[in-house]
Amino acid sequence: MTSEQYKESGAGPAVIFNHGTLMDYTMFDPQLAFLAANGYRAISQNSRVLLGKATPHTLVDLADDTAALGEKLGLSSYVVAGMSTGAFMAVDFGLKYLDRADGFIIIEGQACAYPEDAQIAFDAEFEKFNVDGMVSRERAEWAAPFCFGEYTYANNPGLVDHWIDHWTTKIPSRAVWAQGASWVHKPDLTERLREIDKPVLIIHAAGDMPVPIERAYSMLEKLPDATLVKVPKSGHTSNLENAEVVNYAILGFLDRIYKRRSRT
Repeated sequence: MTSEQYKESGAGPAVIFNHGTLMDYTMFDPQLAFLAANGYRAISQNSRVLLGKATPHTLVDLADDTAALGEKLGLSSYVVAGMSTGAFMAVDFGLKYLDRADGFIIIEGQACAYPEDAQIAFDAEFEKFNVDGMVSRERAEWAAPFCFGEYTYANNPGLVDHWIDHWTTKIPSRAVWAQGASWVHKPDLTERLREIDKPVLIIHAAGDMPVPIERAYSMLEKLPDATLVKVPKSGHTSNLENAEVVNYAILGFLDRIYKRRSRT
């Protein structure tokens, strides 16, 4: 099933994936195919900025959108997964809709706030996306090194080229500006992580440049039931750069939550 709002594959316990800034719901295609083949219902949704709402919003707004999609699909509970912006949102979802979540998958995320100097720098860069049309090639090539690691550039340049082409043909520039505004000034929720007493899988690449892995360790210390999987040979977009490692980490986590038998 594919619509402008979401796409899904498989049947069984559900996972709702939320993409990062610049991306769209296709970024989880490797996870949807893999999880569907292993007995899960995998759902990936487009952010509101890709649905004709390219205006400023908050991470809580995105959590509301995820809860609304769950209701639309008739899901009483599910695992909430997200990458980068989607991972930031997952924390807000846990604080507002904890009773709807069976667990959380946080890919390249953080709970802390950005320092003031970083906020100022981000605001200046994202303002350059506040123009009509699709993302420009100049902006796409500027963004790519933040999204993909050195190993991917050297060993899988086709992945980088695919996404640069995708951004310049499929992603409205103003959507990037609006989604960036949702997290640049996000509050520090680190101390509130103790309230999220559901299982959490933290997936993080040691080579993530925009979100250093130390921020994953700080979440691991505060969450009551969290596991960290470090992804090698990857940058910020680990679920695409090293999909096999990420897929099996997610599958093992879901099997634990839903008490599936060992697959070994």
